[in-house]
Amino acid sequence: MRDDSTLTAEPALAFAPGSPACAVRASLWTRQRVAILGLAYVGALAAMVLVRGVHISSDRYFLILLVPALVLGLARPYLRDWAPFVGLMIAYEFARGAAQSLNVEVFERGPYYAPMIDLERLLFAGAMPPTVLQDWLWSGEVGTFDWMIGSFNKVHFFVPPTLLFLIWLERRSHFVRCATAIVLASFIGAAIFLLFPAAPPWLAAQHGLIDVVHINSLQDAANGLPKGSSLIASQIPRNPVAAVPSLHAAYALLTVLIALSWRRRVGLALLPYPILMWFSIVYLGDHYVVDILAGVAVALVGWLLAGRLVRPGAPLHRLVLAGAAAPLRLARPFGGPT
Repeated sequence: MRDDSTLTAEPALAFAPGSPACAVRASLWTRQRVAILGLAYVGALAAMVLVRGVHISSDRYFLILLVPALVLGLARPYLRDWAPFVGLMIAYEFARGAAQSLNVEVFERGPYYAPMIDLERLLFAGAMPPTVLQDWLWSGEVGTFDWMIGSFNKVHFFVPPTLLFLIWLERRSHFVRCATAIVLASFIGAAIFLLFPAAPPWLAAQHGLIDVVHINSLQDAANGLPKGSSLIASQIPRNPVAAVPSLHAAYALLTVLIALSWRRRVGLALLPYPILMWFSIVYLGDHYVVDILAGVAVALVGWLLAGRLVRPGAPLHRLVLAGAAAPLRLARPFGGPT
């Protein structure tokens, strides 16, 4: 079985064993490169968290990934390729916030509580999974287990763009398809937030509809790290009723689909990731299981649409062709000639 999957890539983009592309891959991921890349990334992430806090917005993570790009001597292509992606993700965040403003001030609808609660009880014979999990595992105060689950929940902000960055280093053409899938899933989610403003479990609990503790907020309150937002993030309106679909669930599934389409072994290793993420968002009181099912559907639609948009003759195929030779530009010593 080849390490590189053709599950979703165009045949022309697949790496045949012994091909020049495979040689490029081997020359790119040397031990020295991996070590320097890892140190640059960890250093940038740690500095951002210590100085600016645990709220890593899209613009902040863009700056974090710029550091390893600089180390690799790829700052200019990084800015060229990533600025549109990050810009679209910031636009999505504004659209998500605008959905709440429009629903409150213009359409005067929502938030909706009963549909998710009724469907959850229908699916689970009257039981509420967030309540059941907390009855089993919640001790009444934030403990070690809660810190572990809450910390894992926050890698949602790191894992997908980090995986995209690794793919971008090796196959810019495939990066276009994968980034497109995330953008599409995000904007599909924003459209649903506008049409169906759904309250999460913790908000339903505040109105006495279910018995759930918002463990995530308790953990954030107990966290001693800075929590300030970036200048851009501070301008984005909040949307507390953007629960259906769960984009935590959608991004987690997309992470596995993206990894499988890049390197099958990486994708197989990441199979537990969405399961643990889905568990965390239910246990922490952020989502119902039905929110996850909606997120899975959105992820699959985004992934399939992205594949259509980058196929030959489609609108984004020119971007794919423009990135076909990108790995060859990366196979060089640090700071040395191409």
